[in-house]
Amino acid sequence: MWHPAAFSRIPGGNRPQDRPRAARQQNEARVSGTTPAMTEAEKRALRDAFGAFATGVTIVTALEPGGAPRGFTANSFTSVSLDPPLVLICIANAAHSCATFRAASHFGVNILAEDQRDLSGLFASQEPDKFAQTSWRPGAEGVPLLPGSLCRMVCERHEEVEAGDHVVLIGRVVSFDVSEGPPLGYHRGNYFSIGLEDRLVNAIAGAGVIRIGAILEREGAILLREDADGRMTVPVAPGDAPTLPGLIAMLEEAGLSVTLDHLYSVYEDAGRNDHAIIYHGAASGEAPEGMRYVPLEEVPLPRVESMAERAMLERYRQEYRHGKFGIYQGDAERGVVHTIPKARRK
Repeated sequence: MWHPAAFSRIPGGNRPQDRPRAARQQNEARVSGTTPAMTEAEKRALRDAFGAFATGVTIVTALEPGGAPRGFTANSFTSVSLDPPLVLICIANAAHSCATFRAASHFGVNILAEDQRDLSGLFASQEPDKFAQTSWRPGAEGVPLLPGSLCRMVCERHEEVEAGDHVVLIGRVVSFDVSEGPPLGYHRGNYFSIGLEDRLVNAIAGAGVIRIGAILEREGAILLREDADGRMTVPVAPGDAPTLPGLIAMLEEAGLSVTLDHLYSVYEDAGRNDHAIIYHGAASGEAPEGMRYVPLEEVPLPRVESMAERAMLERYRQEYRHGKFGIYQGDAERGVVHTIPKARRK
């Protein structure tokens, strides 16, 4: 099944006709030793390009010379070799704990589970004593390890490589243990949970007729489809067997650039006699014919025919005001909201 990095599996998504067309506009930038130094705008664009690669999330730990624990959240982690067993992590030269990690003989890597988002946020923050706010235990060589992580490993310093504004620390794994569970993911500045989205989407995909759509925001307004009678709805994928790639392709063919970041709502719509899977994202470009951008505070909810969709848009308007979003699972009258904290970059 088709499985985009930040989203759950959608039935039928692996068929060639469901995939977005390759002909799309992309930002292109040349980065080489012979080109001039990048502007700040180019650096931001390149950072966004790096963010297109979905990763897991780790917390890297070590001890200061005096024995105090230090740690930071990182997604720049990868395995390097099995023989010898090597991994690497990257740390910015400007990071407060850079000197500690460069001096440490050992460091720990804690690969986070989907329910450790708050822990990731803590270690990505500027809190002065992070370890006083969570439980931890000493591993080999006293390296701090975090309970609940999917994998905890202690590494002996193997090599250090200067790499631009970062340092690459290569470590030899000396001990590790592994737990079962879904991982915490990170993509384009947001956390995502493969486990949660899979469970919600797979449950609804087998329930009968489904509708796949998206709330697409641009500068405080959302894109809505409007029919000849003035009734409004969010854009939805075409056809009797809708797919997420089909939705993206439809919008791009209409001249929009679309970025989806997370699942937003999964609900039963009794009024339409179907089940809806709604994603959240951003759109740029002029509204296609039959659609228009409507400022959130001006969305004419009475003109949204579906009661369930009306309730979803009202919830979105409230969440947008507070900057905190969740995944809704339920129907027009009752349901559960699974909170999605906004990721904080380290």
